[in-house]
Amino acid sequence: MGHIHDHGEPVTISNVRVGAAAGINVGFAVVQVLVGVALGSVAVLADALHQVVDAVGLLTALTALVLLRRPVTSSMTFGWGKADALGGYTSGLLLLGSIVWVLYESVKRLIDPVSVSGGGVILIGLAGIAVNGFSVYLLGSGDFLSLKAARLHLLVDLAGSVIVVVAGVVLRSTTFTWVDPVASLLISGLVLRGTWGLLRHSGAQLLDRSPLGADSNHIGDLILAQAGVNDVHHVHTRSIAPGVASVTAHVVMDGTVSLHDAQESMKMLREDLADRLGIAHATIQLECHNCADANH
Repeated sequence: MGHIHDHGEPVTISNVRVGAAAGINVGFAVVQVLVGVALGSVAVLADALHQVVDAVGLLTALTALVLLRRPVTSSMTFGWGKADALGGYTSGLLLLGSIVWVLYESVKRLIDPVSVSGGGVILIGLAGIAVNGFSVYLLGSGDFLSLKAARLHLLVDLAGSVIVVVAGVVLRSTTFTWVDPVASLLISGLVLRGTWGLLRHSGAQLLDRSPLGADSNHIGDLILAQAGVNDVHHVHTRSIAPGVASVTAHVVMDGTVSLHDAQESMKMLREDLADRLGIAHATIQLECHNCADANH
C-alpha cells in the first residue's frame, strides 16, 4: 500500500532522430579536429572540444532513451535511469582533461604566435553553425531532461561557432595572430561552464541528493497536512531516472482511522506528491505509533 509503480512519463521522441543528431555531431567533431590541426588553429580545436561535449550529451541521451524503454526486472528494480548520470559524470571528467590541454595550447600560442588561415577558420565556423542548428531542429522540443541538456549544449556551441567565425574574419583582415588563442580561451570558458554543470548534476544524482523542489522537509510538511496523519519520519527522496523522483517515508496514522480510510488518505497523498512535486514513485510505510517510541 502506498506504492506507485509508474516510473515516469513515456519517452516519445524517436531514437532515430537523436541518433542522427549524435552521428552528425560525432562526425563534425572529427572533421573539426582534423581541420584545426591542419590550420594550426586552437580556436577551431577548442570549438571541436565543445562539439565533443555535444556529441557526448547526445550519445548519453540516446543511451538513456534506449535503457529507459527497457522494462524493470527483478535485478534492476528501479530501472536503468542512473545510467544517464553515470555516463555524464564519466564524460565530464574526460572533458576536464581536454580543457586543460586546450588552455595549455592557447597560452603557448599567446607567448609564441603562429600564423593561422582566416578563410579556413571562417568556413569551419559556418559549418559548425549549420550542424548545430540542424541538430537542435532534430531534437525538437521534448521535455526529457537529457535532451534539454543536449539542446542547451548545442545552443552554447552555436555561440562558440560564431566566435570562431568572428576570429576568422579578424585573422583574414588583420595580422592580429593573438585573436585565435584568445577566441579559444573564450570557447574553453563556455565548455568549462557546461562541463561543471554536467559534473554537478550527474554527481548529485549518483550520490542520491534530493531532487530540486523535493527535499525531505517539504515532503514531510506535505504529508503532515493530510487528514489523520499524526507524525512522519524517515523521509528519504532521490532521483531514480531523469525527471523521475522517488520518496519513502514512515507515516504515523491516528489509531482510530480504519485501514480503508488510511489507504484512501495515502492515495490522495500520492496524487498530491505527483501533482505538486512531480514524484512518481512513492513508498509509504503506515504505522499506528512512532517506530522509535520506547513505550511500544
